[in-house]
Amino acid sequence: QVTGGYPGRARSLQELRTDLEAALALIPGRHRVNLHAMYGDFAGKRVERDQILPEHFAGWIDWAKGLGIGLDFNPTYFSHPKAADNITLSHADPAIRTFWIEHGIACRRIGAAMGKALGKPCITNLWIPDGMKDTPIDRVGPRERLTESLDAIFKEPISPALNLDSVE
Repeated sequence: QVTGGYPGRARSLQELRTDLEAALALIPGRHRVNLHAMYGDFAGKRVERDQILPEHFAGWIDWAKGLGIGLDFNPTYFSHPKAADNITLSHADPAIRTFWIEHGIACRRIGAAMGKALGKPCITNLWIPDGMKDTPIDRVGPRERLTESLDAIFKEPISPALNLDSVE
């Protein structure tokens, strides 16, 4: 819809990049593009989110290099069966929580790889859907689990010259 080249949303990474280039050409100033982890190039294979690697984003890094722009990155803590109840890092099930912790760790490493390749730090923004609108019976347990999960994700030191962490 943005470029008129095809109806609807982009059907491939190339179409998405072409749409982004069209938008960037119309927006003044310096640019950065923020990617969610679900936009990796997985070559048509299912790669679980706790198993994503920097090479799944090599095409994006090459694309950004060609445009002279920076990349920022987000873990994708939604649209997944293990996020069906909108609880990830504070989930009561340790297996689900560990899956999402490993996803966060992988995303920080991908952000660092992006920063290193592009010569400018990547901002890796951790946003999670965890939270309850109703008053829960247990107000402490989820907060303690979330704190432990975040501590595990941010345990590995990564140079701020490569990756800057953000929690939203």
